Amino acid sequence: MSQAAANRTNPPEISRTIYLPLVLLAAALTFGVLLDWAFDLPMLTWGVGFFLTLLAWAILWRKRHDSWACGVLLGAVAIFGGGLHHVHWNFYRTSELSLALSAEKQPVALRGVVTDYPRFVPAQPPRTAFEFQQSDQWKLPLRLEQIRNRAEWIEVSGETEVYVTGASCDFEPGQPVAVFAQATMAEPPLNPGEFDLARWSRGKRSRIFLRSNFVECIQPMGSAASFTLLSPLRLARRYVADQLVASISPQYEGLAETIFLGRRERLDDNTDDAFRQTGTVHLLALSGLHLGILAMAVYGVLRYLPGPAWLPGAGLLLLTITYVLLVDARPPILRASGLVAMICLGELLFRKSQFGNSLAMAWIGIVAFSPSEIFQAGTQLSFLAVAVLAWLASCQSQRKVHDPLKTLIAQTRPWPVKCWHSIRRIVVDAFLVSLVVWLVTLPLVVYHFHAISPWTVVLSPLLMLPMTLALVGLLLLVGVSIVLPPATIWMGALIDIPLAVIQTIVETTQANAPLTIWSAGPALWWLVGFYGLVIFSGWSILARQIPIRWGVGVVGVWIAVGFGVAIFQANQSVARDDLVCTFVSVGHGTCVLVELPGGQNLLYDCGRLGSPNRAAQSLSAVLWSKGISHLDAIVISHDDVDHFNGLPLILQRFSVGAVFCSDLMEKIPSDLVKTLLDEIDARGIPRKTLSAGQRLATHPDLDVTVLHPTRKGVLGRDNANSLVLLLEYQKKRVLLPGDLESPGTEAVILERPIACDVVMAPHHGSRHSKPEAFYQWCQPRCIVVSSGDRHLEGLADPMEPVRWLNTAGAGMIEVRLAGNGGPIVVTPWQEAPFILGK
Repeated sequence: MSQAAANRTNPPEISRTIYLPLVLLAAALTFGVLLDWAFDLPMLTWGVGFFLTLLAWAILWRKRHDSWACGVLLGAVAIFGGGLHHVHWNFYRTSELSLALSAEKQPVALRGVVTDYPRFVPAQPPRTAFEFQQSDQWKLPLRLEQIRNRAEWIEVSGETEVYVTGASCDFEPGQPVAVFAQATMAEPPLNPGEFDLARWSRGKRSRIFLRSNFVECIQPMGSAASFTLLSPLRLARRYVADQLVASISPQYEGLAETIFLGRRERLDDNTDDAFRQTGTVHLLALSGLHLGILAMAVYGVLRYLPGPAWLPGAGLLLLTITYVLLVDARPPILRASGLVAMICLGELLFRKSQFGNSLAMAWIGIVAFSPSEIFQAGTQLSFLAVAVLAWLASCQSQRKVHDPLKTLIAQTRPWPVKCWHSIRRIVVDAFLVSLVVWLVTLPLVVYHFHAISPWTVVLSPLLMLPMTLALVGLLLLVGVSIVLPPATIWMGALIDIPLAVIQTIVETTQANAPLTIWSAGPALWWLVGFYGLVIFSGWSILARQIPIRWGVGVVGVWIAVGFGVAIFQANQSVARDDLVCTFVSVGHGTCVLVELPGGQNLLYDCGRLGSPNRAAQSLSAVLWSKGISHLDAIVISHDDVDHFNGLPLILQRFSVGAVFCSDLMEKIPSDLVKTLLDEIDARGIPRKTLSAGQRLATHPDLDVTVLHPTRKGVLGRDNANSLVLLLEYQKKRVLLPGDLESPGTEAVILERPIACDVVMAPHHGSRHSKPEAFYQWCQPRCIVVSSGDRHLEGLADPMEPVRWLNTAGAGMIEVRLAGNGGPIVVTPWQEAPFILGK
């Protein structure tokens, strides 16, 4: 082949300029939001800075210093973004009810106006024996107007939803109501690594939480307003939701509402958990994928209809706007709708839109709509996935080489061969794209959710066809219900088929081949560096500045750095010589993590009253924040559900060396304990028993001694036979008594007194356990109460030199016993650390 022919077939790589001005504006706007998020600068700073940068820009532009003027203008955009976030985050009306609330529940009498139809939240059946049966609830959107202060009604403001228990809730938008409820506001996380509900609700500007136990607590005060501009939209939303419930089979109606309307209230918890475990939860999160499928289907129909050239673009734009309004304009949908709208406008104006500019425009719209939304995992993953898809499409179009000979050969093949090659190409491309998107988004997924599921690569393309059929069918169902209502039953039966395929594949995969890997997330500095290098490499490859292998190599080096740091930290953990005792804040329950010298980890109980998952989530967050993935031993103090009901989920997420309990607990187990012990055995984890006088073999300088109970135990409840552990290290002592009470207390204090430095209060600080004699026996200098009540009475005598700490208010409490015999350092999560005096 001649050189000229080779050049035509494989043209030389030349650099090119990528002109995406909106990307620069989006980056500058985001930088300003991040500045205000990090430093919370006063509004005066943002206002003065914006004025000065605009003035500087005008001067530079006047003097024809275009490059400098552009840089200063980007600075003005960044300052504007910071001010926008500051207003969104800090500015509320003085009558805003959330300004007067706290994390403590308080009864309130309110007056307000219903803003939308109530939504039904069916009670979910218990998934495990450790969960309780819940009641059916309703979510009633409400705009607050007045609150009662004794005999006087005063003005308040705020938007919220009332969660009310009951079988029915018949209210209409615009109807004035009186509400009697328990009001609260989300509190900051009490443990490191936990989801910050307070920041999330503040970012949504919906910080008020109201709950009523009876529908009768909401009383109508008049009839609803006759008509408003939003009335047709509310009626349309209700109509579509009612049609889905009436036409789709009950076992699939929750999935149908979730993927079409973004409403997850009816979705079964087991189904939701299966999607999460298999890494396909993005199919449930209403996003650009759903709108993209509907848009392509509608566009494919409109382009073949007779009519003017602008009909497909205009029709698609109208559908996009209607769908966005129908699903409450959620941010991922806003992003997708922005992209579709830009494409439609480009078609209507006969201009080709730049995908990068369109994506940046959608990002700018999200920041303008709700600046705090960019910190949400869903928003970040949605934009990242779309950006990766766009990058792959650009790379493919650049490197696609037209070979006339191959084209001619392909055209002369028989049609079955053509079909086979087309299907094979589509399938291979789909799985390769799924793999690349999964790899790029994996660090962000692990950072937010601590879960890795390789099933995502396989199931995402596999479920695309039934997802498309389900979404298009649901759209047709709405249309058929208007034109030919009797046909909706048959239409619903057809839609059940792809919905059943989706749900069955996901649930079967999770039940028979679970492949979820739980892991601590990467450090924030590494995550920022990773995506910075990914953006730089991707941009450089598109601009043909560097080859793909160089970009992959740079990112690979950074990944190696991350693994190197992780290995170094693991070695540091093994080499530690301190003993760290961490009292995790789990509400009314107990969860104590003991990090032993030499790198071993011991867990003393994990449970709480109420939701067992809450205790497991709190402990998981603490373990992941410390980089711990293995527990060498778990000690269950006694047979009370608030001390062990979080363990089943912990056993799923972390490897465990052995489980210890008392002889009595193993010989006379309750039904719940038997269920737990069976699960421990099924996982192949060794079970051992402990009794008074035994020691756990750990570290040469550490004594872990069981003080109680004996093999026969004492008469009384399970509390009286709690396993009492004494940790002694470098002449310092920590005592963990579980829920010890009489007559177990008397059995313990008959022994020789042991002066302890830190003691966990027996039975969550309850005075009914009569702990006075116990405290006199062990003489603690610091008492830690593991409780959900911030206002326990009679905790301390002012005359006693004892430091009391409560996990309900102080959050997680870390007690560090230095390996060199130094003083004990106590670090409450929500308070300043202090040194326990000698």
